[in-house]
Amino acid sequence: MSPTEIRAATLAQLRATRTAMMSFEWLAQLETEPQATKSAAARTLMRTQHAILKLENETLADIRDKLIANESELAAGIDNVKRALKTIQNVKLVLEVVGALLKVAAKVVTLI
Repeated sequence: MSPTEIRAATLAQLRATRTAMMSFEWLAQLETEPQATKSAAARTLMRTQHAILKLENETLADIRDKLIANESELAAGIDNVKRALKTIQNVKLVLEVVGALLKVAAKVVTLI
């Protein structure tokens, strides 16, 4: 894939993740989780939003090489998140795979 396609695919998945984590189904599932998991979900949602903003605002020329270097990890992370979001009932799994994708995204752009 080209750097433009890698960034577009990553952004598309992060946006889909944000939407899923703000859905009624997700919020209903969180109701049954312990407070620590709810807090982790909130942090993950904020980190997801931050990654979206950073990837949108960075110029492609500045992150081109990092996108190419991390292409396979980003693709694997995207696939894992897609699978995990199909079974949204497993909150811990979703948080784990989204966190893994965010770690790879942090190799491309600086995240807090």
